[in-house]
Amino acid sequence: MIMSQNWKKIIYRGGKSRLVTEFIILYLVLPFLVMLDLLPIPLLLILLVMGISVHLFLYYDPAFDRKKFYNWDKGRKETGKILLLFIPAAIFMVVLIWLIDATKLFSLARTNPLFLLLISIFYPVFSVVPQGLAYRSLFFHRYAALFPGRILKILISALVFSFGHIVYKNLLVLTLTFVAGLIFAYRYVKTESLLISVLEHSLYGVWLFTCGLGYFFVSSFVD
Repeated sequence: MIMSQNWKKIIYRGGKSRLVTEFIILYLVLPFLVMLDLLPIPLLLILLVMGISVHLFLYYDPAFDRKKFYNWDKGRKETGKILLLFIPAAIFMVVLIWLIDATKLFSLARTNPLFLLLISIFYPVFSVVPQGLAYRSLFFHRYAALFPGRILKILISALVFSFGHIVYKNLLVLTLTFVAGLIFAYRYVKTESLLISVLEHSLYGVWLFTCGLGYFFVSSFVD
């Protein structure tokens, strides 16, 4: 038990210098290494390991309120606002892909609906949840204190979320994920619910692949 407590002190030690170092490694160095192909590991595997590691880290952190994993009672009050914001955003995404390349508009839904169905099932579990854990739950629990003010915290969360997509080497992807990051971070701060953040992220992500913009979010298509 003593050893366990000692390990907890080491693992969860705060200190500004340590938090800054962790922040830089996790949110800046790691995505940069992946972009440069210096980590010869499939992106999906990286996300899976990251998601499991962050979940365990938060779950055993005595300072973390596990209620924030779900917090449905508080989060469900935002579902109406989520849908109201999503409708014009969905229309915007359709117009955007039509302007960029009309041939990709609903291309996956037209040519391979089964694959789109599989994406709709597995993308939230293996991609959205790990990202929500790292860029919302972990960020606002452990690193948000490095940045003063609620607005700046949300802004930084969105910036690192966007930078995490640098692997796609595409300005459109970075722009879209920054805007989305603002929405998801705001919602997490408002609800303190990872579940709600994941549901909203999944809604946008699945529609992204449905309307055709998901083409730019697939690493195999990166030029």
